[in-house]
Amino acid sequence: AVESTQSTGGRGAPTTAGKPAAGGKPVANKAGSKPAPAKGKAGAKTAAKKKEPAKPKWSKEEEGAAVKIQAAFRQHKQRKEEAEARKKKEEMDKLMEEAERQAWLQIVKMEQEKADKEHQIWLAQERERKESLKRVKMMLENAFDGELADIQQIMREAREGWSKKEPDMHPVKLSRKTAELLDCIDANDNTPLSEAAAGGASEVIEWLTGEGANPNTVGRYGRTPLYRAAFGGHVGAVQTLLQCGGDPRIKADDGASPMDIATNPTIKEIFREWDIADTERLLENLQLEKDKRATEQADYVKMKMDTLSDQLLAAEDIYKTFEKQLIRAHQELNKRITEHDECVGKGTHVEVTLQSVHDAEDLVTELKVKVEDSRKELQMIRLKIREEKKMEAEQQVGVTVTVRELEDVLIRDVGNKIAEDGRWPLLIDETGQASIFVRYSDTNYLNALNPGDMEPQRIRIGLLGAVRYGKPLVVDLMGVDMFHIVKERFDEIKEGLLDWVLDKTLVTEEKFNQITKPEDGPEYEEKMFWARMGDFKFWLLTNAEPEPALLEMFYVIRIKPSPPK
Repeated sequence: AVESTQSTGGRGAPTTAGKPAAGGKPVANKAGSKPAPAKGKAGAKTAAKKKEPAKPKWSKEEEGAAVKIQAAFRQHKQRKEEAEARKKKEEMDKLMEEAERQAWLQIVKMEQEKADKEHQIWLAQERERKESLKRVKMMLENAFDGELADIQQIMREAREGWSKKEPDMHPVKLSRKTAELLDCIDANDNTPLSEAAAGGASEVIEWLTGEGANPNTVGRYGRTPLYRAAFGGHVGAVQTLLQCGGDPRIKADDGASPMDIATNPTIKEIFREWDIADTERLLENLQLEKDKRATEQADYVKMKMDTLSDQLLAAEDIYKTFEKQLIRAHQELNKRITEHDECVGKGTHVEVTLQSVHDAEDLVTELKVKVEDSRKELQMIRLKIREEKKMEAEQQVGVTVTVRELEDVLIRDVGNKIAEDGRWPLLIDETGQASIFVRYSDTNYLNALNPGDMEPQRIRIGLLGAVRYGKPLVVDLMGVDMFHIVKERFDEIKEGLLDWVLDKTLVTEEKFNQITKPEDGPEYEEKMFWARMGDFKFWLLTNAEPEPALLEMFYVIRIKPSPPK
């Protein structure tokens, strides 16, 4: 039956969409209306098919081909990654090689500059030494020959040279250097005044004593200028010397006085008639003049020392500040190198860590220059202090050898100098050669600036090995004042351990057993040590002048460069 399309709502009510009209034909939808959704199971299946398309079924041949394609792709990808890794490694190797080459060139350049500078210093010192020897020789020869004008010219040129080298030289210092030249000596300890007396040069004697030369110096065999003048029969020289303060009572080593050896009757008569009270008066005046010069010298030294002491304190503060920064920079560099090595192994962040290494190296290089400059300034001030105290460089503590002589001096101890001294050697080596020598010798070497070397366990094993096999334990301070830090690291193993090493009581059974451990293994068992314990040695190495306290604690060996050809 066909239902009515009219609703009971009255005129104008809409018809139901999709309902068939009379005659079985559906009524068309109005414009813009959507078709009614399909109803029933058939409609649901159609909707499902549209939402979930059916998966294609692969044949076995297709599946096998897909597996092969995937495997080939993975292999290709792996080869590509490996090629990229190899290329990256090659690039990194080239960068490292170039960095090492540049670093090596920089080191070579620095060493060349240092060697050139040392060579220039050596040449300047040699020129000064030769000029000084030549000046002394000419003073002595001209004094004997009575060439007063030449002697005065030598003194004048010497003063001009000193003033040119040190324009602000204090008058007291100039006076002291003048006095040293006036009383210079030859191989027989004879002064120019003594040579003038031997040559009978009365005019030269009078001028030299007037300039402050000592009339009573004692030369070879205990002979004074007056003795030599009397022995030579020089009447005028004897009279001049007596009037200038020559003491006729001073006897030579053979017990003879100037009068005893005089063969000239006139000279004997002069001695007999001479009033010794005049000698006493002249000597008193000479002593007053000497005391006056000594007082002036003392005042000058005090003034100079006060100034230098202030400069020394300031220079020490600067040096220690840079030194601490250098120690931290070395530690930081070692960390950066370790990080870089780890990243190279993993293949990650290599460029970043390499740059960090370069930055750390640059900082270390910069601080090394600052430490070296501040150290030189400090050494220069100390040198000035030694000069003011009349402590010349030749009076430095220790023996001086070349690196080629270390085999005999250090290792074999030819002459038993080190054994008789009783202290361990301290090698002061500004050439850098001794460090190479000891590392290539049979030693246990520890770098004080390397945190790994300063680990207590590393120190303990190095010390045990040196005692066990009877060889030296070497601690290289690398020119940094950190002996106190080394002592602290030793004390972390056992309180007072470094003191035991220094006083050589470590090799006693009582103390040695306190640093061994059961886990050290059979190689370090107690019974393995006693055969060679007596051969154990301890060497301290540095490439800069250390603190005075270390010079007293060790037997000092200074390494000098071979004279340049």
